[in-house]
Amino acid sequence: MEKIAFLDRFRGIADTVALFLLTFFLCYVSSHLRLPLVLSMFWIVNAVVAGIFVRYPSTHRPINYLACALAMFLNDYLFSGWLSSAILINMANIIFIAVIAIGLRGMWKSPTDQLTPKQVLLLFPVCLAASLLSGIWGGIVSTEGKTLTDTLLNVALWVSEQFSTGLMILPLILSFKRSQKFVWQRTSVLAVLSVPLLFLGAALVSGPGSIAFPLPVLIWCALVLPVFVSALVTFLVGILEIMMVYENLIGEHLVDSPPEIMTLVSIRLGVAAMVLTPFMVSVTIDAVKTLNKRLEIRANTDFLTQLLSRAGLFDKLSDIPLPSGRSVGMILFDIDYFKAINDNFGHQAGDSVLSELGYILRRDCKEQFYISRFGGEEFALIGLDITAEQLYQQAEALRLRIARHDFSLTDRSLSITISLGLEVLSADNDEEWAQLITRLVTKADSRLYLSKAEGRNLTTPDWSEGSPALSDRTPT
Repeated sequence: MEKIAFLDRFRGIADTVALFLLTFFLCYVSSHLRLPLVLSMFWIVNAVVAGIFVRYPSTHRPINYLACALAMFLNDYLFSGWLSSAILINMANIIFIAVIAIGLRGMWKSPTDQLTPKQVLLLFPVCLAASLLSGIWGGIVSTEGKTLTDTLLNVALWVSEQFSTGLMILPLILSFKRSQKFVWQRTSVLAVLSVPLLFLGAALVSGPGSIAFPLPVLIWCALVLPVFVSALVTFLVGILEIMMVYENLIGEHLVDSPPEIMTLVSIRLGVAAMVLTPFMVSVTIDAVKTLNKRLEIRANTDFLTQLLSRAGLFDKLSDIPLPSGRSVGMILFDIDYFKAINDNFGHQAGDSVLSELGYILRRDCKEQFYISRFGGEEFALIGLDITAEQLYQQAEALRLRIARHDFSLTDRSLSITISLGLEVLSADNDEEWAQLITRLVTKADSRLYLSKAEGRNLTTPDWSEGSPALSDRTPT
């Protein structure tokens, strides 16, 4: 316990140091993006730190707020010469971080949690509240002694910058996953390549409406790309649009006077509203895909044994080629006297036996067979490109393994036996899996009943193969 406490304390110190260094670096970068009349073009540090606090709740501690504030103050003191004003101005940054972190608190229980559309809806009002509170404070303290117009203009710049930057960066941090399987397809490549084409169209057409040109392709990206990749594309589009407005590549104005600065404020707010749309679409599509996967697993998997259900077996095999002449073998078995287990020890004991049996089958047979709980205490194993001798050897090994295994119940252990019926068939011309499985079940089921009739705990193979080894069915 002492070692764990020490590691937790060390991890906490490491987090604090890392946040201090990250905050200092991002402040340095953002402060060099300060331009005439518009403060910083992109002050990214607040959204990044707030996103980390939300995504990794263990970092959301008072000491880390202090570390971030110290890094901000140190940056302003070293590179801008600010002292008392740096404390007041950076309070605005801390306000933004705190409102986001507290407003979105509880969104993540672990870093691997998946975003939901409901959580995305919270981003807009929480980010707006954080931007308003920090912008009003920052706009007032940074224009002390100036006119009311200057103060209002500064507040508008501060709020619009924090709002747009927050809604561009927070989705990136909240949707990031270390490992995400994704195969690039033609539609996803075309979606990404279409982005610069629409930017070119926006620059050629110009005018206020051109800011919305990338929106259709951003929604396209949201439909075909992973959430994080789509958020990254949207982030880059938003940044480039704001920079193109400032550089007069979109629109007919120069951001060098208060009236024209309000155009930049308007564009920032427009970008903020625009970037949330593809993010919501992407998260919704991701949630639907996840739900479909869960429904598919629930429909095709037996909950108790974690094996394929009967329908799941047919669905799994339907994806496998079935050329004419392919050899397919089936082991069909059920548990001997299973009803007696339920009657004598209760249905919970029967469920425990089925669950443990499922584990054994998954552990020992999943490399050679497709395994299914066919119903009740009956199980089916399908092997491909297998001979009758090989199928018999596998079946006998399974029978002996189960007979020697002690199944654990709540207050005792229990031994069980199984009876097995086997069949190997070759696929006919143009035969489908459903037809072949039906033929296999018919034959294997008759041999399963023969095993029970002859004393149980037996394997009845395909006698038509004529192998002497297969006729040796001495019970153990």
